[in-house]
Amino acid sequence: MGVIKPTAAPWPEPREGAGTLKRRMAVIVAADVAGYSRLVAEDEEGTLRRLAEYRTLFDGCIARHGGRIFNTAGDSVMSQFDSVVEAVRAAVDIQTTLRSRNLSFAPGRRLEFRMGITVGDVVERDGDLLGDGVNIAARLQSLAAPGGICVSRTVHEAVTTKVPVSFRDLGPQTLKHIPTPVHAYMVAWPGERVEAPTATAGRPARRGGGRMPWGALRWMLVALAIVFIVLPTLRLVRRTIEKEGGMLASGEIVVPPRAAGEGGGAKPPETKPVDVKPTDRKPAGGGPAKAAKPALPADPSAAFAQLARDPKPVANASTVAELYHNARVLETKGDALGARRAYLTLVRLPGEFIDPQLRLAALLRIQDGRAGAREVYADLAASNPARAVQLVYVQQLPPAERRSKIEALVADDPGFIPGWYALAGVYGDESGSVPTLTERRLEYDALDRVLSADEDGKLAPFFLDQRMRAEWVDNAKRRKAAIEARFNGASTRPTASFRRGDQGWLAAVTLPEPATGIAYRIGDSGAFVPVAAAESADSGSRKPTATANFNLPADQTRTTVYLSYNDLSGGHAGPFPIPFDPREALAANQRQVLELTSGSWLDWAADRDLVYFNHLIVYRCALKEARIGFGDGPIDMALPLPPCDEIKPYGVPADARVSVPVPADVTGVSVALTYADGSPSEVRTFERP
Repeated sequence: MGVIKPTAAPWPEPREGAGTLKRRMAVIVAADVAGYSRLVAEDEEGTLRRLAEYRTLFDGCIARHGGRIFNTAGDSVMSQFDSVVEAVRAAVDIQTTLRSRNLSFAPGRRLEFRMGITVGDVVERDGDLLGDGVNIAARLQSLAAPGGICVSRTVHEAVTTKVPVSFRDLGPQTLKHIPTPVHAYMVAWPGERVEAPTATAGRPARRGGGRMPWGALRWMLVALAIVFIVLPTLRLVRRTIEKEGGMLASGEIVVPPRAAGEGGGAKPPETKPVDVKPTDRKPAGGGPAKAAKPALPADPSAAFAQLARDPKPVANASTVAELYHNARVLETKGDALGARRAYLTLVRLPGEFIDPQLRLAALLRIQDGRAGAREVYADLAASNPARAVQLVYVQQLPPAERRSKIEALVADDPGFIPGWYALAGVYGDESGSVPTLTERRLEYDALDRVLSADEDGKLAPFFLDQRMRAEWVDNAKRRKAAIEARFNGASTRPTASFRRGDQGWLAAVTLPEPATGIAYRIGDSGAFVPVAAAESADSGSRKPTATANFNLPADQTRTTVYLSYNDLSGGHAGPFPIPFDPREALAANQRQVLELTSGSWLDWAADRDLVYFNHLIVYRCALKEARIGFGDGPIDMALPLPPCDEIKPYGVPADARVSVPVPADVTGVSVALTYADGSPSEVRTFERP
């Protein structure tokens, strides 16, 4: 892709900040043991042992259906799924398995879970989930019978034809601390009577057993009151109004005929139009007035912000702001089907708003799985060329296709900022694998573009809900800072050490990450030469190596060696310049040897009258000078070291002096070195044997 180019500059491992919040849609399953406190009080050890056994079955079933447990407290278990179908299947499997286990116990000793399932908006913090979805699932769980499953209407609509169970309609339920009623359904087990929901909206179905529940009785009493009290009263009021001489009908005052003898005889009815304001006009029949839509700002984002203050949907929604508001309200109430309709109407309208598209895609994935969401968005993308639609469609594709298509989309329109944010995601941790350093650099560049666009006011126009834009910006800042911290705190560039041998130079290359191919070039021009991976590297794991060796000629002069490699993602990193100075490399190499072999700097002769310094001559290219001292005297005698021979650096010249005499009364000889860079060595003393 020609839009983003990796850079060799030292970039700043992402450090995930504690308490990071991520908002998303999720399927939540809440479970709790019915009568747990009583069971523990009656038989603590037995109950705890059985709970541990049941939890093993419970947890295994959750995992098999693709869920994860994110919170436990005593007998309570909270789990999360990406698929609503798999969540219900897991719950049914759990309850079916535990029912058979409980048959061997008396009814009062059975350990039975209540379970509640819903789909809702949640906030993830350090692996835990919070929010309305969690709260509603917990409240639905409390409605379930022991061994039962209670689900919201969102769940019921998504699975009613996909799981082999029936449901009993409980109608709208008022849940503790939940502001709006939640329409609930109970799973009906085989052999249990299932009643169809009543035709009256909001009236719960009878729960069987021949008894009329209080909810149904209450509605019946209300209906009787309307028939025998309210309607006769309204008729009486109407007749009184007509008798007094006026009747309100459709915004007009209708004057009844005058009685005979008043004003010269009967006249036809006289109708006088009255200027009635739209908000005051009432429909015929005395029904409630329909309030006109409030005036909204012309800017869709500002209009949505104003609508968001009202928890009720907008009647006859037609604008993107109204449709988005309605979809969000219906989602909150658990009406996934209504929300889906509102979203689909919205996303077919012209516009490049990204947040409705993302929320619709999330809802589709929960209801229909990723394949279903991909199918819906394939149809949308075929008929709507909007970049937001095309981007969200691409995001439903498999990862291998997703990356290349987002890169192409951004290359085609660099001004489409949501594309850069999506691109940062596929380069970063969202890719599903550990990002390479090149991908981290590309992610950094993409995030930087998003933040710069936000500062220039070019990101906000892509959002109806500016709260999501703020979440994007906060996330981009956090991820960018984490990348900077990694590149500032660790080596992210190749390194090479050069060791002089008899035949020439051996360069040992160490990469900051595994590579599938390494190459080098000597100097500023010419072709890169491939390098074979070091045979000893990762021999057990057989993973791509991060080390390699190559040779330079013995007479190689001062130059720059360039290294490049291909990372595991297929990206090309480099070239990285590494300076090579043969004199400095030789000195550094020999100094390392001297420091490791300081016990060999001097060697006493067999007759103990001489001390040899052959070792210092062999590694003289690392030294500026070497001095010795006898006994407690000063270390001021310079040893005669031959000049460094860079062609044969380890050879000892035939005429070189290799020893010095030591006075008979001296008990030891001390030696101090000065290295080629001027730094001193430690002082070593060699005692006479």
